[in-house]
Amino acid sequence: MKNNKLHLIIFLFMVILLWGTTYSTWEYKHFLPGIALIMGVVLAAILNSEHLTGISKQRSSQVLSYAIIFLGFGFNLTNIIKAGIDGLGYTVVSIGVTLVLGLLLGKLLRNDGKVSTLISAGTAICGGSAIAAIAPVIRANHDETAVAMGSIFLLNAIGLILFPILGHHLHLSQHQFGLLSALAIHDTSSVVGSCLAYGQESLLVGTTIKLVRALWIIPVSIIIAVVYSRMNKGETGHGKVKKPWFILWFVCASLSVTLLPSLQTYGNYLKEFGESLFVVALFLIGYNVSFASIKAVGTRVITQAVVLWVFVSIAVIVALKTGILA
Repeated sequence: MKNNKLHLIIFLFMVILLWGTTYSTWEYKHFLPGIALIMGVVLAAILNSEHLTGISKQRSSQVLSYAIIFLGFGFNLTNIIKAGIDGLGYTVVSIGVTLVLGLLLGKLLRNDGKVSTLISAGTAICGGSAIAAIAPVIRANHDETAVAMGSIFLLNAIGLILFPILGHHLHLSQHQFGLLSALAIHDTSSVVGSCLAYGQESLLVGTTIKLVRALWIIPVSIIIAVVYSRMNKGETGHGKVKKPWFILWFVCASLSVTLLPSLQTYGNYLKEFGESLFVVALFLIGYNVSFASIKAVGTRVITQAVVLWVFVSIAVIVALKTGILA
């Protein structure tokens, strides 16, 4: 009991420390998203508390959803719509191409069909959210889902830290980096984290394109359900697709400050609050990482995930550098 209380105190201290640092003038606070994620992973390994892991698993997605909603108060809806429309074409193309390539690669590597589907969908749409939504549709069991999640989590953590460095090395503009993050990084959390480290314009572009991309969870899940049912003689999944309602509230938040310009000052404060909340969410995501799940990821599975991710990243960079993606 005493250990549980001590662990809880340490856990809450780290949350408050990260939260407070986002409001400071610390010169290197743009590294905070990556630091928060790593601190969560390290602290989880040190404390090894099942109780706190349960809390972080339960709250991480909720905190992340609220953080994204509050970010909406800092964006003009007109700019969001423009970014969404501009990115619609290559969003559809990239999702389709990534899904097909992922499934072909999985077949080439002789990976389990369900795990291959989950990795392909996670890479194509929005990482863990897509995996969680599609797993019940194809009747994937806990182990299959955990393996796919583990591989995607590893690449998310790498992308969050590596992509800002890569963007500066390639001299990408704010707009270009936002596109790269949205199209090549798996989870919304890592997209927002990398863009926060790069700049405000990249945050607008990256967040908007990624949220538009996340909406494709629903139609892609339906298509996969139909294909899976036909391939398995009418067998259907055992769950419902989780709808990303937080995207609707993100749009509503943006609409409020767009229609009422006098609220923009307060909107910026709420956006800053969302950024600090987001850092806490990344800490919680890092804390609930399961090393057992990551350890269970086989070489063929991680090879599929890495090769597909690298291919998508290189393709986006080439398209940006050659002007195909404006």
